[in-house]
This record gives sequence, C-alpha cells and structure tokens, in this order.
Amino acid sequence: MRLKASEIRDLVGGQLEGCGEATADHVASLDTAGPGAVTFARREFLKKVPMTRASIVIVPEKVPGCAAAQIVVPNPYMAFVNILEIFERDQRAHPKGIHPTAVIEAGVRLGRDVGIGAHAVIGRDTVIGDRTVIYPNVTIGARCSIGNDVIIYSNTALREEVSVGDRTIIHNNCSIGGDGFGYIQVGGRHRKVPQVGRVIIGNDVEIGCNCTIDRATMDATRVGNGVKIDNHSHLAHNVEIGDNSLLIAYCRIGGSTRVGRNVLILEDVGLTNGIVIGDNCVIGACAKVSRSWPAGSQLLGAPAQKMQDEKRAIVLRNKLPYLYEQVRTLRRQVAELAKRLGMDTDHEEKLS
Repeated sequence: MRLKASEIRDLVGGQLEGCGEATADHVASLDTAGPGAVTFARREFLKKVPMTRASIVIVPEKVPGCAAAQIVVPNPYMAFVNILEIFERDQRAHPKGIHPTAVIEAGVRLGRDVGIGAHAVIGRDTVIGDRTVIYPNVTIGARCSIGNDVIIYSNTALREEVSVGDRTIIHNNCSIGGDGFGYIQVGGRHRKVPQVGRVIIGNDVEIGCNCTIDRATMDATRVGNGVKIDNHSHLAHNVEIGDNSLLIAYCRIGGSTRVGRNVLILEDVGLTNGIVIGDNCVIGACAKVSRSWPAGSQLLGAPAQKMQDEKRAIVLRNKLPYLYEQVRTLRRQVAELAKRLGMDTDHEEKLS
C-alpha cells in the first residue's frame, strides 16, 4: 500500500504543510522512520521532528525546518491510529471462503462472506455471523453462537454453547468454555462437580493470547461489552466482568466474583472467589484482593487496601532499616548510661 500526503490529510482531516505528493508505504516510530515512512510526534517530542527522515509526519502544529510533509491535527496519535488501521487491513490477509480441509458439522449456519481457515472444526448447530473470520486450527464446539465481524485466531478452542458478540477479537491459543474448577470431598477423595453452564461474551470485546475463560457451573460466565483482556489472564466459573473494563496481563479472577463497569485491573492482579468489585475501581499492579470493595475504590498491595494507605505503608517499610539502626543505637546509649549510674541492666535484650 502506498498513500500520498494529500490522501492522508483527507483521511485524518488535517492541514497539509509541504508536498502533497510525498508518499508513504509503511509506518514507523519517529526515531526509526526513514524514507517512505509515515510517523507522528506528540507535542513533547516536536524538537525531534526537524531531524526525522520520514516522508510524512503527523504533528499538532507546524514545525519549522522539517523536510517531511507535515499534516497538522489536534491529536496526532489518534490520527496515526487511523493510519495504522489502514495498513493493518492491507497487511493481514484474513482467510476467505471455506478451506477444503475445514470440518463443518451438521446443522451449522454460516453468514455472508465468512472465512474459515485450514483444519478448523465447527461443531454441530453452531451459528456464525456475517464477515466473521475463523483462522486455521480453531475448534468451535456444538451449539455456539458467533456474531458478525468476529475474528478468532489460530489454535483457539471454544467449547460447546459459547456465545460471542459482534466485532469481538479472540487472539491465539485461548481456551473458552473449559470446565470450571469445582470439586467436593467424598470419603477423602475429590468428586467433580459437573459444569453445565455457558460463557457469554459481549460485543467489541478483545481477548489476548493464551487466556482462559471457564464455563459456569450453572447459568453463565459473562464478559460485558467493550471489555479488553490482556494476555495470560484467567476468569474462573461464574465470573462476571462489567462493560468497558480493562484487565491487564496475568489477571486472575476467582469463581463467582463480579467486577463492575469501567474497572481498571493492572498486571499480575489476583481476585479471590465470590467478591464484588464496584464500578470505576482501579486495582494496582500485583495486588491481591481478598474482599469486596465499593465503587470508585483505588487499591494496591497484598492484601489489597486503599491505595493511599498502601503507599504510606511502603514509605514506612522503606524506613525500617534506618529506624532499626536508630533503635539499636539508642538502646546501646541507654545501657551505657545505666551502667555508669549503677542501674540494673539484666533486663536488656540483645539485638542482632
């Protein structure tokens, strides 16, 4: 793909400064861009723009001394995202049509312009919506419902009766609809509790590589509209995630826990089972949350507490070595003074 500066201006709605015939056939960062690249610069990096070798640069204001064609827009990064989407569509050739090695079982209903790659398996009575793309080696179980414009990348497995909404993206190697971890002890042995519920995933969801979402014991595990889940995250049975929440990498959520809307969970966070996290909460990295918290809470630490309290505790913990040495010094001084005064020092404790 090759875009002229004038075409990019029309796409992002900016003002063109310089040669409208300058062309770009790839995207690059400001520091690495060379001839033929389109890049962008936030306001704090405008001093680097005159040195760029890119052919086209998107900026928030005109930069003197820049040889590249400049496209001036209020938000360069947002404009650049629009350009990235165009190059992505050109770069990724999704499977088209039904590959002859795909297995389509009885009762499957396919929408218009569906693409199914090599060795994919679609279970009986499953419904797949218009323009949905199933990459090679994907397995979709019986009685699933997949919406319109969905992309499911290679080696992902959806078990039976999983529902996926429109425009959702599921990246490689995910497992959705596996049995929840449910057992009872009988005679000293673990007896499996059947997991007969479903998984329901909303519209505009994105699920990163190597994620696992367990089916419910009964009813459904639910992921709301607009939720984004980063790589290597796990949702146990009967978990519910509210609309537009963000779960960063290695997020682990125990069974029957409910997470509200617009919640931000940073990397490597664990939530125990059966708790409720209210809307608009923020949970800091590596937190371990063992109880419910109301809407708007900001949490940090293990066990998690209010973020400001944990930050204060971190400051105090960092001072402990200094305080410890101070105490040792004061105790030695008190002991020496006591000896000079002839006082009993048998009670003195030794500090290592």
